[in-house]
Amino acid sequence: MEIIKIIIVVISFIFALGFLMIFRVLQIPSRIKKAEELFNAGEYTLASEIVKTVLEKKKEYVPAKYMRAKILIYQKQYLLAISELNSILQIPDFTKHVDELQIQYHLAELYNLTKQWQKEIQSYKIILSYNPTDQTANQRVGLAYFKQKNYHDAREALLIALSYNPAITEAYLPVAVSCFQMADYDNAEVYFLRCMDRKDTGGEAAFYLGQIYHGKKDLDAAIKMYERAKKEKQFYTKCVYKIAEIHFKLENYSDAIDELESGLHSLKKRDEESIAYRYLLAECYELNNQISEALHHWEQIEQESPNFRNTQMKIEEYKEILADDTLKKMFTATLEEIHPVLSEIIAQLNYNIISKTTLSKSLIIYKAFNTKKINEPPVLICFDRSAKEISESQIQSFTQRIHDEKCKNGIFITTSHFSVKAKSSPGARQIEMMDKDALAKMLARTTGKVKKK
Repeated sequence: MEIIKIIIVVISFIFALGFLMIFRVLQIPSRIKKAEELFNAGEYTLASEIVKTVLEKKKEYVPAKYMRAKILIYQKQYLLAISELNSILQIPDFTKHVDELQIQYHLAELYNLTKQWQKEIQSYKIILSYNPTDQTANQRVGLAYFKQKNYHDAREALLIALSYNPAITEAYLPVAVSCFQMADYDNAEVYFLRCMDRKDTGGEAAFYLGQIYHGKKDLDAAIKMYERAKKEKQFYTKCVYKIAEIHFKLENYSDAIDELESGLHSLKKRDEESIAYRYLLAECYELNNQISEALHHWEQIEQESPNFRNTQMKIEEYKEILADDTLKKMFTATLEEIHPVLSEIIAQLNYNIISKTTLSKSLIIYKAFNTKKINEPPVLICFDRSAKEISESQIQSFTQRIHDEKCKNGIFITTSHFSVKAKSSPGARQIEMMDKDALAKMLARTTGKVKKK
């Protein structure tokens, strides 16, 4: 009888112990479920306390560790959350409790927030290994590549994402810029146009579209886009410069000057882009025959960057020109105003002008016969008003023109000097070269005669 009682007591104890163990096992999931409910209700402190208690008893319990990671994310303790999530990935069979994709999505977002771009990409690559067509993963990995300025991979990933969902508006600008950087201008134009109606991206899109149209030589469309982008402060100076560049190439120097002058207030001291901006303005004044204004800007450039391009040489040349009243007038007057002086010089060289062609504000071509050798073919005379050294290519171009015009030879008159290569150019043998010094001597003899006439 006693034995039976003992057996009953032992069985009861074992049953109670087993029940207690089962209760404890069942209690942990229920406590985590309660923690989740509190977390979703915004009771983060209470949820954290429950998770802490569970982990003290069962430190590798995946649901509790995952909940703690989510709490850490809410608390913006991103590095601790990253550590917690990575520790889950090291636990065998963690996938019984939580999907690895969920963890990788969290990690990718956290790596983004902590600017760990390469690790962010690695997480998204893991996601894509499970699902290559995952729109979100392609979008996010594309944006991560874009932040790294890896435009090739950004373009590929973002185009995939957009092929599944064309309405991902936040991807329009990154994919457009990536396409632009990869010279895929057709796709770039499509997505920049989609950005135009968005307040946050419209200005930048207009600036890039201006560059695309500029490259296509659709200059009216380019200026229209630059004008729109110019309204935003961050693009103002660049757009003014680009618009002026277009006017410069079209030889509309006065328009270019007006544009650049309007933006002078936006220039920064000792900034390379600002110095290039002022250099273009000086060139416009130079080609518009406003020598004093050009010199002013060369000197401004020299103060900030003495070795910028050929600034010092320009200053020396222009100071020399301005010190000579006769040469100064050759620059400040229009070609029509100095035509009588040029005619007198040509007459003194024993030539009679039969035609005149004005190619620009600084370049004029005369065709003339030698008054002492009437039966000979005509000669071609070029007058180039410039302070820039005459190059070999200019001589070659003039030589070709001599042949095209069926002339015997040529005379090249300039207010500058000829480069060594220009003087030794093959075409130079049939060209008489008259540089600034020779011109000054001719002007000294000619000016009085022109006045008397």
